[in-house]
Amino acid sequence: MILSRSEFQDRPWHATPPLDMVAALAVSSMLGPEESQLYHWVGRRAQGLGATVDLGAFAGGSAARLLSGLTLSGHRHHLHAYDFFTATGKARARWVPDAKPDSNGVADILPHVMARLAPWQGQFTLHRGDIGQAKWSGDPIEILAVDAAKSTALTDHTATQFYPALLPGQSVIMHQDFLHDILPWIPAQMVALRDCFEPLAKVENDCLVFMCHRVPSAMELQGARTDGLSDGDLCQRVLLAADWLKAMVPERRFEKMIHKIQANPGVRIGWKMK
Repeated sequence: MILSRSEFQDRPWHATPPLDMVAALAVSSMLGPEESQLYHWVGRRAQGLGATVDLGAFAGGSAARLLSGLTLSGHRHHLHAYDFFTATGKARARWVPDAKPDSNGVADILPHVMARLAPWQGQFTLHRGDIGQAKWSGDPIEILAVDAAKSTALTDHTATQFYPALLPGQSVIMHQDFLHDILPWIPAQMVALRDCFEPLAKVENDCLVFMCHRVPSAMELQGARTDGLSDGDLCQRVLLAADWLKAMVPERRFEKMIHKIQANPGVRIGWKMK
């Protein structure tokens, strides 16, 4: 898809007819209202040039919104969704209450996700397991939705496995957690690849959208790695990201990330950030 920052500044997804998203919105999701519109709109703009990949699909909400748009795109499409497809505790109770936990409190939600995505049967493949071990086929990727960069290791693995399949001038990345203060390695990675990606829009609280204008080389991906960075180097990268994105994101969002790094020395997993 050919998109520009100016087009994103107009936020055309706000004009999405509500009837186009009825089936998608019936699937519960952690995405906010504007993010839901964005995912649908980006899917609808797909040109059939490659796959759509949803990393961190959880209960299927993001996949449903992407699929609802892809179905209306008029082009051939297929979505690949990755997750453990299990749920525990409050997340299970809120988002998949019908899923029954086992003796360890873990519920298998794969059957529930399959049922929720039934309107788009044949248009998707669910990949169950650790995303940190996932291998991409190498086929072109037109849309990459990332909600799985919960650690430095996962962030680096995502880049290594999926970024080389992006299409210059065509592929879009939606980083769902880009501005979440407990995940500072996401902007730290992307700013190291700023020669390859153009920021297009900030959507709702934490989501940033990027266009790939050049596929990063193996050497660039190695240089962008975040696992193994010292706290000081991680903070420095976050400061660089703040400068890179100052026209789009308030500086205080990056200051909060630096405070988290300083308060949690050596921590590189989001849920362990205090």
